[in-house]
Amino acid sequence: MKQLKNKVAIITGGAGSIGKTTAKLFLEEGAKVLLVDISEDLLKKIVSELNSENVEYCVADVSKAADVERYVNEAVKLFGKIDVFFNNAGIEGVVMPIVDYPEAIFDKVISVNVKGIWLGNKSTSQNN
Repeated sequence: MKQLKNKVAIITGGAGSIGKTTAKLFLEEGAKVLLVDISEDLLKKIVSELNSENVEYCVADVSKAADVERYVNEAVKLFGKIDVFFNNAGIEGVVMPIVDYPEAIFDKVISVNVKGIWLGNKSTSQNN
């Protein structure tokens, strides 16, 4: 029996290799999946490669509250509910000495890797 039959999953960072691999496994286990990322081209490519009627995508910036609300609402609109939230989106920034590290890059890393996680957890919790 498929462990995720009739379950709905949101996967942020869906255009990356971890997101794609997770989506493939979730689909094999019977889930319906919404992939979320900022690159529509990559999302379209991955949805095509996954070749399933149970996968959709939503272009969103996980560090923006309005975008997070939109992908949560899109999952509910498409599939009726949210059972699994794989809050996977993250960025690395750059490698350099801290004294030379640009503040703008630091802010973006914190925004995606911390605020994006918080916003996603907050929004999906309000929908359950």
